[in-house]
Amino acid sequence: MALKRPTTGSTICKPGEEAEKAVNGLLASKTHDKFCSLERPAWLQVDLQSLRTLHGFTVKHAQAGAEPASMNTRAFALSVSPDGARWRQVVKIDDNVEGVSTHRIAPMQARYVRLEVSQPAQDPADPATRIYELEVW
Repeated sequence: MALKRPTTGSTICKPGEEAEKAVNGLLASKTHDKFCSLERPAWLQVDLQSLRTLHGFTVKHAQAGAEPASMNTRAFALSVSPDGARWRQVVKIDDNVEGVSTHRIAPMQARYVRLEVSQPAQDPADPATRIYELEVW
């Protein structure tokens, strides 16, 4: 549902790593198919453009894009909103090590999805959030 939808996010690492790269459906390039931000917490928001019934999310972290597993997002949360103003956190992960993480939720209606990254990598000293894809289903 998020594929090629309007997406915004925190300040990027460098040109070419904008928020919309996280919903472009591609994993082909370490430098052109990911969202990267040095802000902490980093955030990424997708407008699904209408209310949809959501069942879960797949987050493709650094390793999904052929980067080292040490760069996988460690701690993050996913929230949903019907209007972009009232938010409900539906997923909170503090110890992710996977390159691809899947998160099922009870079906609910939402128009907006927001990913907030509190620890961007396995090493707390690594400041870069690297999200190759945020899939909403």
